[in-house]
Amino acid sequence: MVPLSAESRRARAAFRYGSIALVVGAVLAGYGAVAQGAIFVVGLVLVLAGLVAVVLARRAEQARKNAHGARAEMGASVAPFLRRWPLVRVRSAPDMDFGVALTGYSDDTNPYVPRVADRSLRYALGVRRFVLVRGGVKAGRSRTLAEAVRQALPDASLVVPRDVKAAAALAGMEPALPLEDAVVLLDDLTAVDLEFLTPAVLEFWSERAVLVGVITPEEVGRAGVVARAVLEKATVVDLPFELTAQELAVAVDDYPEESGFVRGSGIGAVLVGGDELVRRLRTGRRDSPAGQAIVRAAVDARVAGLRRPITEPELVRLFPKYLERITVGVDPAEEVFLAGLEWATAPVRSQVALLRRVTGGFEVLDYVVAAEGGGGLPEDADVDLLAVTGVGDAYGIACAARDSGRVDFAREAFRRAMEHEGSSAAAGYALGGLLVEQGDAAAAERAYRQVVDGGDGVYAGLATVGLGDLLASQGDSDGARAVYLKAVESGDPEVVAWGKAALGG
Repeated sequence: MVPLSAESRRARAAFRYGSIALVVGAVLAGYGAVAQGAIFVVGLVLVLAGLVAVVLARRAEQARKNAHGARAEMGASVAPFLRRWPLVRVRSAPDMDFGVALTGYSDDTNPYVPRVADRSLRYALGVRRFVLVRGGVKAGRSRTLAEAVRQALPDASLVVPRDVKAAAALAGMEPALPLEDAVVLLDDLTAVDLEFLTPAVLEFWSERAVLVGVITPEEVGRAGVVARAVLEKATVVDLPFELTAQELAVAVDDYPEESGFVRGSGIGAVLVGGDELVRRLRTGRRDSPAGQAIVRAAVDARVAGLRRPITEPELVRLFPKYLERITVGVDPAEEVFLAGLEWATAPVRSQVALLRRVTGGFEVLDYVVAAEGGGGLPEDADVDLLAVTGVGDAYGIACAARDSGRVDFAREAFRRAMEHEGSSAAAGYALGGLLVEQGDAAAAERAYRQVVDGGDGVYAGLATVGLGDLLASQGDSDGARAVYLKAVESGDPEVVAWGKAALGG
């Protein structure tokens, strides 16, 4: 049985005592009407008091039910965008909620090794509204951030969107998520993710929460003009991968059973048994070709730009090609796939596996992606991925293809991404730039004008400037001037600055 809240107990008590007063008052009033004495007045007073108590109790109970219904309705609308609902306080949130990888140590035997970045990070969390930890994969970024947030903001509500697109969607919901003091965690950000943190999204969250996240130097280096503008709004705290001599000494003392702590090591890579996981994957051809095929598909999906967990149906559709690349003569039947999935998700060191089940599908350990994903994609791997995913994933896939030099495929993927409301403006602007580089001025102009006509904030302004540059390069100075003036009138400070600079030129 669910215990009653204090408000419910008070409302029920008021209803009970009001009902008693109503009954007693009615009896006394009836008797007093016959006896013609003061008892009638007392009874009448009790009747009125009972009526008031009953009415107020009923109203209080109805208000409670309405509030409960509103909370349930809010939960139904926001839960699909969050990794955890209802929200919890930072002080009681487990490491996993902060994106910390599971290790071979339980929560009560994984002491935190203090880092040199702790002081500056905790200070930033106390005075800034957007804080990022920049460091290499398995440098301990998520655990360092978790400890800093617990120290600086222990009583805040922890909001963990499923991804950056979910954070953007929450910022646009009506009615708005009722938050005042909260921490919003964006784990493992990429340059593409940053592009969804538009000025409107950042403004929404800065009024309600402290926005925090982790990012690698490589992703910072990939940032385009929009992502760089987002990074300029953030306070970035660097976390070195290599442990200092003092940090190394503490790690050796706290984890005496770990032999991997040597000069130059990263704490996260040692605790998750990263090298052991990579060895398991590389020997999978012998131990479980099907398991290796599944993990390779998940790794390539990440490299090809899929930012969310990959689902089991998507793995099933990719499985035959990957199995064929590893071995021949094996039928990619359902039982073969399931046996491979069991191998891929089996822990190598206590809780650590190559592939882990999460809400919405499976995630491959980022250390494995970093170690195995640098050799390039197999032929048509991104084409296959685009075929099995939805339009909402096309923008990330297109950006990855563009960055790897596969511009023809990127062009088609950007066109598909324009079919999705959440990424249409970003994809159209990126497509316009790609078409300019390919010398297709007419198609580039169409792409830019579609974004401009859509009026989607910063991207409409950027596309306006891009269109002006295109017209100017074709000798249409009057058309370019008119377009630059439109950018100046956009109202976005950065776009206005670009428009003025272009107009001056």
